Formats: sequence, C-alpha cells, structure tokens
Amino acid sequence: MCSSPNYLRLANVLFRNYGAMKNFERCAEKCRVVHAEKGRLKVEMELGEEHANLHGTLHGGMTATLVDIVTSTAICLTKRQTDGISIDLSVSFLAPAKIAIKFVCLSGDSILVDGFVSRLGSSLCFTGADIYRKSDGTKIATALHTCAYAKRDVKTWANLDEK
Repeated sequence: MCSSPNYLRLANVLFRNYGAMKNFERCAEKCRVVHAEKGRLKVEMELGEEHANLHGTLHGGMTATLVDIVTSTAICLTKRQTDGISIDLSVSFLAPAKIAIKFVCLSGDSILVDGFVSRLGSSLCFTGADIYRKSDGTKIATALHTCAYAKRDVKTWANLDEK
C-alpha cells in the first residue's frame, strides 16, 4: 500500500522533533520514515556504536525504545491523533543485528521497524511492531505494546500548522 501524503508529512515532522529533543525520544534521531498510512508506520535506521551492546549487536533496550517510539507514533496516525503512554511492552528477540564499530566491524546493519495499530479501544490502544535486518529481511524482533491515550493533541505538541 502507498503512503498517504498527510500521514507521511505528520510522521516526518514528529521524527524531526524527536531528534531535536533533549529527552529519551532523541534515540530516534537517526530514524528515517519510509512509509506512513493510517495506523501504520515504517522507519529505517542505520545502526551505530551508540546502539550497541557489549557483543557488538543491537542493544535490547534500544530495540524496546524503537518499538515504543514507532508504535506510539503509529497511534498519532489514527483518528485519535494523540500518542500513547506505555502500559505494557513485550519484545521477543529473534536474531542479532550487527553494529559497525571502529576497528572491529567495518559495516553494520540497517534495520526496518514496522509499527502498527491492531486495535483502538476507548481508553487503551493495542499495537505491535516487527523489526527486520534490511540487508536480508531477517526478522530480528517482534513486539506487542499496549498504551493508554495521552491527553494531548499531536498537532499541538508537534507545533503543526493546519495548512
């Protein structure tokens, strides 16, 4: 399915804002939105040393953070137009993604994060995400994320104009 221009614009604005923040959302500063439609968001990210664990692969905490950010942003791409506040987050790690580390590994993986909304309830939203190595399509993680709705409108906190 093709990206919707309005959803793509909103997702790009949000990810630019994340990269400029001084809080934990900044972890998404290297993400590039590749697809956005109602309730679904796909981002690509080239892994760097700052994403590594002691084994030179993608850190589990970074994986969970990406799931949180991408699925919460997918909620913004629904009729609710607000982000999510985590209630429950479950990640299953299926395969490693290597990190480019100077003098150890010359090239690292890029990953694709596919976040989606499964169900919008009256007070909770159920989302999920799958993360793939871009080079070979191997699924490296799968996740479920349950969120409560934030009490703020995404257009307000993202400083979006109505044009």
